Amino acid sequence: MIGLIGISYKTSTVEVREQFSLAKEEIISFSELLQKETGISDLVVLSTCNRTEIYFSQDKYGFHLAAKLVYKTLKHFKRIENKYWHTFYSYADDDAVKHLFEVSSGIDSMIIGEDQIIGQIKEAYMLCTEAALTDAVLMRLFQKSFEAGKRVRTETRIKMGTTSVSGAAVQKCINLFSDLSNKRVLMIGAGETGSLVLQNFHKNGNPKITVTNRTEEKARKLSEKHNCTLLPFEQMPAHLFLYDIIIVATGSKVPLVTRKMVEESLKTRNNDQQVFIDISVPRNIDKKIEELAPVQLFTIDDFQKVISTNMEKRKDSIDTANEIIAEISTEFSEWLASRSLRPAIETITYNLQKVTKEELSGYNKVNSEEIQLAIGEFSKHMAQKYTRLFIKNLKEMTANGKKTETLKLVNELFSISE
Repeated sequence: MIGLIGISYKTSTVEVREQFSLAKEEIISFSELLQKETGISDLVVLSTCNRTEIYFSQDKYGFHLAAKLVYKTLKHFKRIENKYWHTFYSYADDDAVKHLFEVSSGIDSMIIGEDQIIGQIKEAYMLCTEAALTDAVLMRLFQKSFEAGKRVRTETRIKMGTTSVSGAAVQKCINLFSDLSNKRVLMIGAGETGSLVLQNFHKNGNPKITVTNRTEEKARKLSEKHNCTLLPFEQMPAHLFLYDIIIVATGSKVPLVTRKMVEESLKTRNNDQQVFIDISVPRNIDKKIEELAPVQLFTIDDFQKVISTNMEKRKDSIDTANEIIAEISTEFSEWLASRSLRPAIETITYNLQKVTKEELSGYNKVNSEEIQLAIGEFSKHMAQKYTRLFIKNLKEMTANGKKTETLKLVNELFSISE
């Protein structure tokens, strides 16, 4: 049986999720405790900022008991005393498979279609597999999840358009200028948003970028990381004229770029065009610069509209994504069910061969070698024919292994003994 317990951004706050987060170096220790306390030894742990999910394979307990045992072990391991079971979700078998495929496809993510999750799933799977924590069922399950993720992203429009402010800001620059490689960009701000802006620029056009920030050490680290030029913050107003694109992403409570600064900049540039992008909250660029003729100002509100439109387009792909997930889920379900037929098939084959061999031994004592050979060939042929017939009927009667009650009856029927 495949089981899953999890907690995500959909069911709990970040403060609760943080308590249940499992770092890479904790997974082996957690698995050892789970094995000791429950006997469950096959698992994959997926732990990100938005979710912690534990996938497990076992046949020792009923699902609900198994799920509760995994949860209690996790609480014990993380030394959590408060009750949080109501913030967890749990799925078994087909529902667990479907959920994993939705996660790997990006349709269960906070940002639909995001790519980061598939890499995180692969990393989690590889870590647990290399530690010998996964059985054949989990191996097959996660391989199929990678297939689902790849197909959804390539066969639908779920990745269409950017869904981040940083990505939308860079896309706006691409739309405004046919060639970014000869443009000069000033990035004011060295936080996470600023870093994402630089990442997006390096993927698209790679202009000449300068970084400045009120805390110079943060600006230095960011500029070194992305191979950019560093500008001391106090020199920013005097050097504003050098840049074609100025992007501001800081937490300042007052505007860092004023109308007077821009007026001085335009004089030096001979009124050549400048693009200002303000993705700060609250705004860090004086809105009055819009009144200056060669200036274009874009704010976070402009990009939120683009993001909302792109999100709606991505949502339109979910139905197609679910069709792909259903198809791959069915393939996995059939593979899993067929595994349960193996003992019965092996029993049928072994016992028919055994009966044939035992019965032949009696005939061989009273017949010539030529007759023995002929009877042996005929018996082998009949045993193979009936084996194939029994296996064919077995698959039909049990729906390829899905009807477990029928399968138990077949196992009893072909368990031949003296």
